[in-house]
Amino acid sequence: MFTTKTHPKDFRYFKEQYDESVERMFAAVGDLYAEYWNDFFHFALFQDEHESRESAFENTHKKYLEALRIHDARHVLELACGRGSFTNLLAEHTSGEVLGIDISRSQLSHVKRFKRPNLRFKHHDIMKVDELGQMFDAVVLMDAECYLPDKQLAVEKISNVMNPGARLLLLGWCKQDGLNSIQEELVLHPFMKYWAIPSLETPDNYKKYFEHNDFNIIEMTDLNNQVKRNWEFGYESALKGIKMLSFKDVPRLVWKGMTLGSEGVRLIKEQFPAAVYIKVGYDLGFLRYVYFLVEKK
Repeated sequence: MFTTKTHPKDFRYFKEQYDESVERMFAAVGDLYAEYWNDFFHFALFQDEHESRESAFENTHKKYLEALRIHDARHVLELACGRGSFTNLLAEHTSGEVLGIDISRSQLSHVKRFKRPNLRFKHHDIMKVDELGQMFDAVVLMDAECYLPDKQLAVEKISNVMNPGARLLLLGWCKQDGLNSIQEELVLHPFMKYWAIPSLETPDNYKKYFEHNDFNIIEMTDLNNQVKRNWEFGYESALKGIKMLSFKDVPRLVWKGMTLGSEGVRLIKEQFPAAVYIKVGYDLGFLRYVYFLVEKK
């Protein structure tokens, strides 16, 4: 865990008031991401440099559905479901009940377009997942665990809502093991500040958290080589956005359900330098994209 000595005040706020900070950020930037990225905010895994994004997403989702054994799951949970596209895909491939939860009301404002009898969504905090009062056979958390204020506690709470034999698929934004404070401060802290991220966990620590919470680790894989084109696409999209975005776009992008004013403008503007630092973090290897597939004992 970061210390206040090496941490700006922002990081303490992101941890202590993470629900507020994440909701405010996505109220400002959710539609911006969708416009310049797509409806899936997670990464596609590319087999080679020639594969199309459409093909990569299709094959990635097939891999994830198979890993979760989705066809046989009776109760499925997507944590941080965002705009609901992958949750809808989960519901399409099972006759079981599928629930998507997210802390961002602006993200959830887009889920009404999905109409399936076995699909529902709820405004809910991952850190309070045990208050759902349900048990699940398959759980997925993609590209959002970095926002959680206490990763170890989150793994414990998720474990408590999983049936024996249930699978958890977690795609994590991690930091490389062994970084010193200067490396983190120069490369990781800037984009963390722009993205309201309180901390980044290491892959080895996640491994410990899983082992301490009655999980068998089925697969733990560093996917940096397979997601390289995502980092590059995000950087290129940021450059394109800088050329095209103007202040007249801000009212269109900021969610109307929350008054943000000048803070909304600031949050949108900060996404562009964040993309630069993220690419630097990837190019240096300080930022890792890790696939964890675990099964509850």
